[in-house]
Amino acid sequence: MNKEVVTNKEVVTTRPRLEARRAAFLKAATAVFLEKGYANATLDDVIARSGGSRQTLYALFGGKQGLFEALVAERCEGIFGAWNGDDGLLDRTPDQVLVAVGIRYLEAVTTPDALGVYRLVVAEGVFMKELAERFWVMGPGRSRAVLARYFEQQAERGTLQLGDPAEAAHQFWGMLLGNFQLQCLLGLRPEPGRPEIEAYVRSAVARFLDGCRQEVRVPDVV
Repeated sequence: MNKEVVTNKEVVTTRPRLEARRAAFLKAATAVFLEKGYANATLDDVIARSGGSRQTLYALFGGKQGLFEALVAERCEGIFGAWNGDDGLLDRTPDQVLVAVGIRYLEAVTTPDALGVYRLVVAEGVFMKELAERFWVMGPGRSRAVLARYFEQQAERGTLQLGDPAEAAHQFWGMLLGNFQLQCLLGLRPEPGRPEIEAYVRSAVARFLDGCRQEVRVPDVV
């Protein structure tokens, strides 16, 4: 039986092959975890679908938990990888920025695979707290941090009036996710199409900016 042996030297000399093998493992793991859930999925299932060896899987991921964490990290990068602030987004007007990022965000998080991984993280995060924390940092926390920096920049320019840019970022994402994502997660509706997402985002952005362009004081509760 042929066995793949992964040494430090081979990691360097066969990087393309290992990257291809790693991608195959992650693709297979995504299908297996989404079909069976984390608890019921086995490495044998993943190996059977990927065509790789157990030895290579352990060398690349360290086991089932490492494979799951790598899958979550890859999904976060796919969804949130563009949120690095270096694509000129932060130099555009609030109307342009919020509509663009809102559409991009909702299209990414309402795909079947994204919803499936989200369900897995929520289910397993209770038992794997470090995984839940990493998911937040790599995903939702990352997008909120970029938007908070943009809001801070706009507040300094006087374009928007914001008491707390970070809180405003959380509130904006809450407006977007409260409708589509929850219904999709519960299986109450299909994945929304681009026209529906764009119409919803534009409406949410208009309402959000109406409150950020003027002083709004919420009266104290007596």
